Amino acid sequence: MLLSVEENFALIDVGGVGYEVRLPPNLKEQLPPLGETVALHIRTLFHEEDGLMLFGFLEPAQRRLFDLLITVSGVGPRLALNMMGASEIGALARAIARKDTRYLKSLPGVGAKLAERLALELADKVAHLAFERQVERLVAATRGSTVDLDALADGLVQLGYNRREAHAALNAALSEQPDADEQTLMRLALSKLAPRR
Repeated sequence: MLLSVEENFALIDVGGVGYEVRLPPNLKEQLPPLGETVALHIRTLFHEEDGLMLFGFLEPAQRRLFDLLITVSGVGPRLALNMMGASEIGALARAIARKDTRYLKSLPGVGAKLAERLALELADKVAHLAFERQVERLVAATRGSTVDLDALADGLVQLGYNRREAHAALNAALSEQPDADEQTLMRLALSKLAPRR
């Protein structure tokens, strides 16, 4: 559960224990309201002065990009977070993959030499990461539509329709409007089922 959000970290309650999790600055706007459940992909690092430090990301690809950035000499966790916070993850990954040192130099804390190192050491790895991210989004979208259809079918069953006809009506509605939201799909399915009553 999200307890509080400060300038560069969030306080997360996990089973009654509060954890301070550092975040990229631009991630704060994407967090749910305080008191809501939040799922973060965590990277745990040890620092000599600060001890254990937790870094949180909303997507696995963001955490993997962070992991790649901190492998480059001169890029510590804080600089990596600032770089990710100053740029959309896709734009940052594209700049590294294309070896766009001009763009990289525009990021806070990145000079000419560091921009060259980032491009040289990470271009191939980041290109592969961008491909993985596209695959993850496709899988999530496919999984989401299946789960949503099942939930909608449950709703139709509660209204008195049998599961077979509920699924048939939902699939017909989905084939008519593949990009429809749940509310539209439900309305279309009900219009198909209504004449049968």
